[in-house]
Amino acid sequence: MSRNAANAHTHPVPQFRQARPEDGAAMWALVKEMGGLELNSAYFYVLFCTDFSDSCVVAEVDGRLAGFVVGHRPPKRPDAIFVWQVGVAPWMRRQGLAGRLLEALLDQQNPPARWLEATVTPDNQPSRSLFRALARNRQTGCEERAFLGADLFPVSHEAEDLFRIGPLTSNSSPEVDPS
Repeated sequence: MSRNAANAHTHPVPQFRQARPEDGAAMWALVKEMGGLELNSAYFYVLFCTDFSDSCVVAEVDGRLAGFVVGHRPPKRPDAIFVWQVGVAPWMRRQGLAGRLLEALLDQQNPPARWLEATVTPDNQPSRSLFRALARNRQTGCEERAFLGADLFPVSHEAEDLFRIGPLTSNSSPEVDPS
């Protein structure tokens, strides 16, 4: 078997690191390219990579953005990390990258998060499956409950259910480079 044939079936190996301000534009472009995710302003992504870099992770393959997770620590629940958005490049789908991004996010938390929270619309089965799988892999609970009703939004928007995963303990996962 030729070397190229052997490499044709291997998946790219992403490197995980804390987000930096210069990642914001690439995140925005990825969400725009992907479709399906709510596109926030470019300013939002740059700001989160600046002010909340300790709760944002990017995955790169050969210097190219393969995926990201954007989150923050809610001021009223400092023992939780709230996941705002997870994005995976189309060329990296079906490789478990979203789950590895969440694990990398949890691993970079200092102090460690006791809970991971996210909101998901009722029809978003891939995200629901992602968060349930994280709870299973971490061998912990996954509470799902109504959270934000559609009537709270000024424009047509589905309700958002809260997923609360935990209590969390440390778990080994991909190395996250804090630089």
